[in-house]
Parts: sequence; C-alpha cells; structure tokens
Amino acid sequence: MWGEFGVASSSAVLTAAPKRDCSRECMTNIVTEILQSMESNNPYNLPLAQEYRATENSHPAALGMMTLWRTVTKASPPNLLAIHMTTGSAYFALDIIEGNAQKQSVLWARIKVIHQQITELELYINRSRGDHGFSFSPEELPTNYARWMSPPPNRQIANRTELESLSAATFNPSYNFLVTIASNCQFTEEGWSVIDPGPDGNGSCTPLGCSWPAVRPTDMNARLNLGVDGVMGIVVTGAVVQGKVYPYGKISAFIPDIMTTSQEEQDEWLRVKKEEGARGLLAPSNVTGETLQVLQYYDAQLQGQQVMLYLSGPDMKSVWVD
Repeated sequence: MWGEFGVASSSAVLTAAPKRDCSRECMTNIVTEILQSMESNNPYNLPLAQEYRATENSHPAALGMMTLWRTVTKASPPNLLAIHMTTGSAYFALDIIEGNAQKQSVLWARIKVIHQQITELELYINRSRGDHGFSFSPEELPTNYARWMSPPPNRQIANRTELESLSAATFNPSYNFLVTIASNCQFTEEGWSVIDPGPDGNGSCTPLGCSWPAVRPTDMNARLNLGVDGVMGIVVTGAVVQGKVYPYGKISAFIPDIMTTSQEEQDEWLRVKKEEGARGLLAPSNVTGETLQVLQYYDAQLQGQQVMLYLSGPDMKSVWVD
C-alpha cells in the first residue's frame, strides 16, 4: 500500500484569480456535457477546440475511438469537482456504469478549457483493483467524496501560494513546505477508505489516515498545479511513479520503488510462502504508475488525500510531459 502523504502553513484570504471567459458555472456545465456525451455515446457535439489533446488510460486517441464513448451507460454528476479558474482547468471523479454491468467503475479525469472550448482531456477508467494495485470501491466513492464538496463554512481558506507550494511538495520531499495533518484527515485510494488487512489477513481493521512521510514517491518532473481550487481548497498534482506489483495474499498490490523497506518485506513474505509450498503466487513485476494526487487543505492543515493511479508497463513516460 502507498497510503502515506499530508500540510501546514499560515492561513490567508484567497487571492483573486484573473477573470476568464468561462466562469465556474461554465466549467461545471462543460464537465456535465462531457459526461452526458459518454452516456449518449456521442462525443461529436462537445465544444472541442480546433486542435485538442486527449488520452484514455494514458493512450492518446480521438474521442470517437475511446472505449468510454462506447461503453458508458450511466454517469451521474461528479462526486468530486475541483475547478482551477486561473488556468481554465477542472478535475473530477465519479462512479460510472458501463453496458449492463452490475458492477460500477471509477472515472477520474482532468480537462482544460480555453475560450469555452476543450483543449485537453486526460481520462482514466479503473474497473478493478488490478488497474492500479490499490484499494478500490466505486460503491463507497460517493459517500467518501461527499465531505470534500462540503467543507465547513467558517474554515480558514488557504491562499493560492500555499496551495501551489503544497502541489510542489507532493512529489518532492526536499521542497521546503511544512505539513500538518488534521486529526480527521480522510485518506482514500480509488474511492475506498483504506483498510490494510496484510497479506496473511492479520493486519489492521482500522482505516488508514493521511500521512506525509519523509520517504515518499518522488517525481522531479511532476506536473504541478493541474487543479488549484481555492474555493474548495483542493490541489491536484500529476506524477509518474516506478514500482512493482507484488503478490499480496490471494490478490496483488503496487509498491513504489522508493519504498524499499516495504518491497523488502514483501520479498521476504514471498520467500517464506514459496518455502511453505504455497501455490498461485503472482510473480513480482516492474510497472509504471501514472497518478493524480488530490489533496484538500484548509485551516492550515491537510484535510483530505486521494491517490488516483493507473498502471502501465515498466519505464513508461506520460504523454503529457514534453
């Protein structure tokens, strides 16, 4: 499990963002249009720019060639929506249904809008834990994400400099930004409040909280400030993390390479299981995790932490990084 990151600094009044031609309501409406177009299996009525960039699970493609516009049958309003008015960007996440499936999937995405036209769409669909190696629950996602959209009205709002510093520190442990974690900070992976039972089922029964360890996944080329919603205190940062998928009991888990102690413990667990004659153990494999880390910060504390991640082959790079 990765589940570890968190913030502190002085509170301040949010600095005013430059006025843009697409208001917060306009951005919300465009996100709604995207989801409705998926439901109707028709991407061609969207307000696309003359030239746009788009990926689905890290693969570049025209919207008309993407799986989402072929399979989605139900996409309700986003359970989480963060709007960055300065850059015209939005991040959203929700549970969706594809075809006649009874099981839900998790959709998370980032868009950019210029002159009320969509110039970028970065879309991810996670259908099972195997897509990311973390905890997974689209069924619990709406309830868990509800608190993000209803912060206390009397909160101390962070200023833009604080939120941008938080983004810079997310995947750079050397960045000088002090982090304090609220006692009730909510930590989730792909919609679920994480409970780590351990590979032998004798681990914790208590949900993991947020954390900000000195040793954490690092990407010096991380994409900063993909979403900085000063109203909600939400910041989104994109990174590429190398790691391994390990057997984890009867399932599997993703462990970043920088977490050497965790990988060594899993290597030892695997060695013991093989000596005991256990069968059906997944062979460890190198992978790349493309992630958008979502944090919520107000009252000079980290209030929420989401790890949204999609796995690809080893040594991959994001097409969003030039």
